[in-house]
Amino acid sequence: MIVGYGQSSFYKVGDTLYYTNNRATYVKTNTLVIVKETNVGNNSNVYNVEKYLLDDSKNEYVLDSKFTSNGLQLLKANGDFVSYHKNGNKASEGKTVNGQKGKGIWTYYYENGKKKSEEKMSTGNYFSDKTQNLIMNFWDVNGVQTVTDGNGFAEFINEEGFTEKGSYKGGLKNGLWTAFEGKVKKYEETYKKGKLSKGTSWNDAGESFSYKEISSPAYYKKRDNGAVRKYVDKNFNSNTAGIAGDIFVTFLVTKEGFVGQVNVIRGLTVDYNTEVKRVLSEMKGWVPAQKRGQPYNSTYSLNLRFTE
Repeated sequence: MIVGYGQSSFYKVGDTLYYTNNRATYVKTNTLVIVKETNVGNNSNVYNVEKYLLDDSKNEYVLDSKFTSNGLQLLKANGDFVSYHKNGNKASEGKTVNGQKGKGIWTYYYENGKKKSEEKMSTGNYFSDKTQNLIMNFWDVNGVQTVTDGNGFAEFINEEGFTEKGSYKGGLKNGLWTAFEGKVKKYEETYKKGKLSKGTSWNDAGESFSYKEISSPAYYKKRDNGAVRKYVDKNFNSNTAGIAGDIFVTFLVTKEGFVGQVNVIRGLTVDYNTEVKRVLSEMKGWVPAQKRGQPYNSTYSLNLRFTE
């Protein structure tokens, strides 16, 4: 049974829901969740689920993870969490709390099934609740341990497909780290106790980019949704006003700072939805998302609340 966003909360085993940014939606997307168990722990709003992602190369959905979620309209993992590689082998396992990684040990695996690393979140201190991901133990793809108790050297293929290598001290990156695509250097970064001091990346044309943070999201004037909401409120056609409710929308912010592909995930009336699309599509002057100093196209999510 395929269910939409507005469906009642009485889901059954086998129900399938589609999601955008972990929010349930009416339309078919590249993310679906199948309900495997309901009433977990005698709580009517807790479900065991399997999450699948669309593999474009095969045009089929592939198992991504298994976890317990508090509610289904917005996915929030709590408890045991297991993710999988596309070949079906386990990719990671650990415990989650309210949608975030817990402070216990998380274990990661290579696609060949061998253990890659054991990591944990630091607990901060009395003066700060900031946490950091600590690499406690690391094994290369052949099963040779190269980091023990947080200290040592690691070399691996990262999520971008680059060969990344450098040293850990006390579980944190320390000193010079580099990444190569074949023999071509893609970036180099200097760390001190896990904190990035400076970095330089190179694009395919050989242009260099300096940065002091790995990534930053797209934003309009400020790094929060407040400036976007003010813009919509100022430019929204008042002739369509008079209805209360929320509109959840996603859109593309291009690397040039323009808005495109506005998609209303949860809307109100046709007039409201159309007007929101118009206002957002005409926005200019965005600061694009950046990764290692280089701008890229990114998806932005926004919830707009309208009052009468």
